[in-house]
Amino acid sequence: MTSTVTDTSSPPAGPPASPGFSKENVFGGKIQPNSDVEGPTGCYLVYEPSSGGRLMLHYSQGVVPDNAVGFWAPGPNEKIQGFKFKQAGGRSELIKGIAGGDSNRKKYLVGWCQFLKLCKAKGGSAIQFEPRQGVDVDVYAYTASKSQPQYLDLQRMTNVSEFDAIAVVPRHHDFLKGVQTLPMSTFLEKGNLSGASTTLS
Repeated sequence: MTSTVTDTSSPPAGPPASPGFSKENVFGGKIQPNSDVEGPTGCYLVYEPSSGGRLMLHYSQGVVPDNAVGFWAPGPNEKIQGFKFKQAGGRSELIKGIAGGDSNRKKYLVGWCQFLKLCKAKGGSAIQFEPRQGVDVDVYAYTASKSQPQYLDLQRMTNVSEFDAIAVVPRHHDFLKGVQTLPMSTFLEKGNLSGASTTLS
């Protein structure tokens, strides 16, 4: 299958946000990263400058950790195992050596891919925070049944459970500009060349 190119001027919208759970009404205003106000239960992606820069997973039942750059919550029929919150205070290293240089920045994008793959495994929804440290990213998802990529607006909680692959690239990188359909292998290749990509199975 070959790519179909159209003259699109802006990325398509992502899937609907989870009702009543958006950056504005859950984290915005009342609840923000680096605050003492309790947030929802789920897994945070946290940037730490130690170890040459690293991304941590922080499973939390309320506390919003410092330097959180992302968050996912499990789907309605899924639960996070209790030990995830207790072991090492809910914290584990996802990837390290991500600070400085293009090769290390790619590790940061790989970490985001791994984070979203965990979200998909729990039928979950994810949101991105504007990082005080780290890299601004854009996320694209791919639906195999339609051979179709789409931009995900992670400024709101967005369900990722129906997608088959994702690509995470630096903010405003138009690596799929004008592309309406393409094979998944090409989506993954383009995503990896521009940032990082992975299947979600």
